[in-house]
Amino acid sequence: MMTAETGTYRWMAPELYSTVTLRQGEKKHYNHKVDAYSFAIVLWELIHNKLPFEGMSNLQAAYAAAFKNTRPSAEDLPEDLALIVTSCWKEDPSDRPNFSEIIQMLLRYLSTISSPEPVLHLRMTSSDN
Repeated sequence: MMTAETGTYRWMAPELYSTVTLRQGEKKHYNHKVDAYSFAIVLWELIHNKLPFEGMSNLQAAYAAAFKNTRPSAEDLPEDLALIVTSCWKEDPSDRPNFSEIIQMLLRYLSTISSPEPVLHLRMTSSDN
């Protein structure tokens, strides 16, 4: 269970931006579901080669994610990848998958991708004739 609020706003789970005032010494508690959210944002960024929440400052991105439930668009992703990212960045952390489920979703997606056949370049030598 995590209690520290560290990270970079653009990639942090929305629940990390709370407006609830805590009593002195009291800490908010988080679990691995905040990492599932961040994983989805990073995965989206890697696929698109773009900064998530492009055109917004880090604070604007955090505000949009936390208070407007804004997420990057997953419309142009293959269906299986869209399911992974959208399930990982659901507003309610308890609705997000854990990492064993994320791994299974990734493996299912990978099984649908056919790898290209390797190309063998054969060079004929004079002894082959």
